[in-house]
Amino acid sequence: MLVINYNTARQTLRCLESIQQSTLLPDWVLVLDNASSPDDYQQLLQGAQPPREGALYIYRSEHNLGFAQGSNVLIDLLLQQQACQYVMLLNNDAVAQKDMLAVLSAALDEAGEGAGLAGGRMHRLADPTQVDTLGIALYASLMPADRKTLDDHYVGPTGGCCMLTRELVDRLNSVSGYCFDPRFFCYCEDTDMVVRAVLLGYRPLYVDQLLALHEGQASSGGGHNPFIAYHGLRNTLWMHIKLMPAGLLWRYGLLLLLAHGLMVARHTLSGRFSLTLRIYRDALRRLPEFLAERKQLSDHVQAHREILKTCITPRFYRKGYLQLVLQGHAVLKRFFFNSRT
Repeated sequence: MLVINYNTARQTLRCLESIQQSTLLPDWVLVLDNASSPDDYQQLLQGAQPPREGALYIYRSEHNLGFAQGSNVLIDLLLQQQACQYVMLLNNDAVAQKDMLAVLSAALDEAGEGAGLAGGRMHRLADPTQVDTLGIALYASLMPADRKTLDDHYVGPTGGCCMLTRELVDRLNSVSGYCFDPRFFCYCEDTDMVVRAVLLGYRPLYVDQLLALHEGQASSGGGHNPFIAYHGLRNTLWMHIKLMPAGLLWRYGLLLLLAHGLMVARHTLSGRFSLTLRIYRDALRRLPEFLAERKQLSDHVQAHREILKTCITPRFYRKGYLQLVLQGHAVLKRFFFNSRT
């Protein structure tokens, strides 16, 4: 079981407490403090209780490694335990349900080596009747998003609540040199990992059972702030360059361009045009290295490229997203409705 803390010790302690209520207790719980403030780190150390079974280890990085590299560090430490066959990742602002570990490990046991990773339902902590995410969906615009309905195709679990097999982690490390791409820092790093798994021939499992309640974006400030917007769009660009098969780019390329055009318009009308320029500038600066990695991955994923086609939800993007954007952006709302009159 792996958990990352960044200036949210209260949430991390709540998460650790929920894990200890599990029907199947983890053998090892590893926590990485990602360069939190001294006060937050001390709160974490002083508040962490010894586990009922197994061992609890708390590590600290003097630099914020982000979710991607922070997870890689914890995964490498966990897999030093030769008996460990499963890696469970859980956001520190989530509250685990009692059967989470038992349900996911049983699903992977039953599926065998071909699955590699599994996830299920996360609902909102503030309102447990509301869906937070049902995993990752990929739409006809080729844009990924949290899956909110069972009608949308399932690509794989989110990094905030997923179980990976040791065999999958070893395969990802062998092919790419990492499990999560450390250049992504945070956001879309789980989509990148899941798409690589699918392209390598794995079949991510979805268990339609509530596994955790999620507060959401406790470490990044919440909302669609510039930090989230920057990393989300930049990393999505990198994922497309590195992984998206040419056939899908040709088939859905116009919708992808439309999606980028709409995002540029959205940020421009919200007074963030300079942010948009920085996103595309920083993404394209590393174009050569991602193209080189695409070529390197080609031989490994060629046999399974067609599988990704079956994961695309035909809808342009997540249902209800436009309404959500308009509710949060008065400028866009006036622009959208004025353009229709």
